[in-house]
Amino acid sequence: MLGKVLQLIKRSDIVAEVLDAREPSLTRSKKIENFAIKNNKKVLLILNKGDLVPLWVLKAWKQYFESNEDIKTIYISSTHHLGTKVLRNTMKALLKGQKGIVLFVGYPKTGKSSIINALKGKHSAFTSAHPLEYGYTKTIQLFKIDNKIYAWDTPGIIPPDGDELEKIIRGYNVDRLEDPVKPALLLIERILKFTSAAILKQIYKTEFSDPYDLLVKIATKRGWINKTDKEPNVEMAAKAIIRDFHEGKITYYTLPPSLNRDDKSSSV
Repeated sequence: MLGKVLQLIKRSDIVAEVLDAREPSLTRSKKIENFAIKNNKKVLLILNKGDLVPLWVLKAWKQYFESNEDIKTIYISSTHHLGTKVLRNTMKALLKGQKGIVLFVGYPKTGKSSIINALKGKHSAFTSAHPLEYGYTKTIQLFKIDNKIYAWDTPGIIPPDGDELEKIIRGYNVDRLEDPVKPALLLIERILKFTSAAILKQIYKTEFSDPYDLLVKIATKRGWINKTDKEPNVEMAAKAIIRDFHEGKITYYTLPPSLNRDDKSSSV
């Protein structure tokens, strides 16, 4: 998969990397960015799922990436079709009025496919198709966004690297996890690190003392009980937590290194 993405980077003018606005740093692939820059390609960071975090947080991340790393950044919400026009205009600006091809890449579950579908719209048109090797579920297709912008519609999924949590929850189908409890506990701990426990208590309508206790309470509340030992099925609860995270039901956010949650100016 990664090899195919690297090949397409060489054939593109812009590499648009889709990040989860809740965790921009954790969903970046420096490997992809460095490869693109090394091959003289423009990099555009897209903070997707912008509806899940406050506007001032999105602006803070945009300023951080553009000021500290000199990487053009925009924020959108593909599920609500917000920011599509900004994305189009930004791509035009990066191409400086010339024709060009954009490659959209991103970790699984960051919303890359939703962005591509929004851009296709009724005005787009496919211009070519190239079959992928055995095992892929779709073909690579070059579609027309407007008279000067084309984009690859491809799996374009970057294998998660670095953080153990991201590798697990983004690299595997939740139903195929042998031990969903471990990543669910890591996820809960991370959420609690950046937000109040009250958020999870409100979402799941239950009190809890620690991450594992939350899984027990969810399983008990929903009637997920093992038939053999009559104990709460925490594995089912763990999968539910991970699914809710991917579906945007759990709202929390991280801040760029230049800010902290006590920075009063950040709420402007």
